[in-house]
Amino acid sequence: MDLSVKLHADDEKKEKKQPEAGNCYCGKDRNLNIVELLCANCIRWFHESCIGYQLGKLVPFLANYVFLCKNCSQTGLETFRKSQAQITQMCVTAIANLQQASAKEGTNKLLFNKEKEIIPYIEYHWEAITTTSRRVTQSWHSTVTKTLIKDIHVLFVFEDKGDGQMYGLMNTELTHIKPNYEAMIKGGTLKVTEMGIQHGKSLIEFDRL
Repeated sequence: MDLSVKLHADDEKKEKKQPEAGNCYCGKDRNLNIVELLCANCIRWFHESCIGYQLGKLVPFLANYVFLCKNCSQTGLETFRKSQAQITQMCVTAIANLQQASAKEGTNKLLFNKEKEIIPYIEYHWEAITTTSRRVTQSWHSTVTKTLIKDIHVLFVFEDKGDGQMYGLMNTELTHIKPNYEAMIKGGTLKVTEMGIQHGKSLIEFDRL
């Protein structure tokens, strides 16, 4: 059997054996109000507070990283790498966090003002969302607009209200937001070995592809 197929099948078995409540070292449920990382090998979610690795600035609902838990790492130590985020990813992360904050407050909003909420969120949390240097000018604001418009009915929904352009996520199930490890394997950022999933080429190299 092809090794990648075997490992993928093993991952599916692990997911079936381990319900959501079986995630993390602590075995507790997922908590969408805090940062959680998905292990590329065992496909389990880990709470930031349970991870020993110094992660630096992060926000929930990131997809531009690679994380291996200490149970899956060859060294027995957690490994974590954050990469540059595309504007699309940054928009998804921003809207997801705004949606979750609204749910926590009990207002349950699904649409958010591009100028008053989405762009300010990205601007405030820039370093936590991406490794890309903060933009000196505000030209990226127009890139956000173009990205949101381009992916309407694909990733985003849109309403033009009196107080501005409002955007939300097509898929409002926030637990579905995660790194695309399969694409990273194909791109060489991750490699499948007999020991499990391991880091391949650096994420910096991957970003330049």
